[in-house]
Amino acid sequence: MTIDIGIVGAGNRGQQHAGEYEAVDGANVAAVADIDEEAATELAEEHGAAVYGDFRDMLKDAGLDAVSVCVHNNLHRPVTVAAADAGCHVFCEKPLAATYTDAKAMADACEDAGVELGVQNVELFTPETRAARTLIDDGKLGDPYYARGVFSRRRGRPYVDGYGTPSFVSKEASGGGPVIDIGTYVLGQLLYLLGNAPVERVGGSTFEHTADAYDEELVGDREVYGERLAESGYDVEDAGVGFAHLEDGSLLSLRAAWHMFLPDEPSVVAGSQGGLQLEPFEFYTTTADYEATVSLDLDEFERRQGLLGSETGYDVEGESQFAHWIDTLEGSAEDPIPTGELALNSMLVMEGIYLAQEAGRELSAAEIAERSESTALDL
Repeated sequence: MTIDIGIVGAGNRGQQHAGEYEAVDGANVAAVADIDEEAATELAEEHGAAVYGDFRDMLKDAGLDAVSVCVHNNLHRPVTVAAADAGCHVFCEKPLAATYTDAKAMADACEDAGVELGVQNVELFTPETRAARTLIDDGKLGDPYYARGVFSRRRGRPYVDGYGTPSFVSKEASGGGPVIDIGTYVLGQLLYLLGNAPVERVGGSTFEHTADAYDEELVGDREVYGERLAESGYDVEDAGVGFAHLEDGSLLSLRAAWHMFLPDEPSVVAGSQGGLQLEPFEFYTTTADYEATVSLDLDEFERRQGLLGSETGYDVEGESQFAHWIDTLEGSAEDPIPTGELALNSMLVMEGIYLAQEAGRELSAAEIAERSESTALDL
């Protein structure tokens, strides 16, 4: 069975998706669409695909089974809804959208059309996540009740610090800063490990201190930072901290920062009978009344499972998120990860942090949904 895929957006993300699909049996990059037809043509030629200047023409004419949405966050909704209406499964770049309202509309459109919605999150497919899920499913943690997610940089604002494009730091294009850009990775991962219980309420704060961070006393007489800040129209947060109470009584906290004068920290999960740290991976337990910190050989486990699952006995590569997506569409995935559902729940937490900051208090899930407004751009 071959899944014919259309790529919407021929930039960095579209190039990455197309390259990943090339390595997956059963996936075929059949078409590429971008308003920049030169970029679309270059990418399409690499993969022997058809070229379209308008993604709607691609949906109408290319006979696709699925679409990868690789455009700016505020364009995710119109492309996804159009693809679902055309009967195509959708794999979307993270985050699902810029607001919960838009994310919910995307999920509803896919459900109504009877198509699958997948969302990119590489953290769901790491050896550490697999090990954590194995221990949790085996009852080694007892009842998980707390998770802390951290994705924090000392300095790493997109574009301003030398990588990425200005759209990353433009609220009009992206919807927000690190909370929505990198926070989505650890939120999806930890919600998955906690069982993705519904969100009850969210609190948090965001911070923006670009002027102080680029003070001449800190960075010297380097005008490039001020120039890039001005060019980009930087209008998003530098850092965000928040927490979500889930309906099953568990608590999830998040720290996401492009710039913060603190070190990064590993994410953790605590349960009633054990706990774990994700990277480097450690398992905390009690044995014979001794408190024990256990290291697991993840590499050897992954190698052995690859050999056991290989037809040739030599395939030691773990499953990628793109292979898992194709397996899900083909119906051959043994335990499909609900990446769309996790991304939707993550969106409720992420926008909840922004809205709680505005409100000056915690907000219930119902209040977040009510206050959320569409920021999707018209196409």
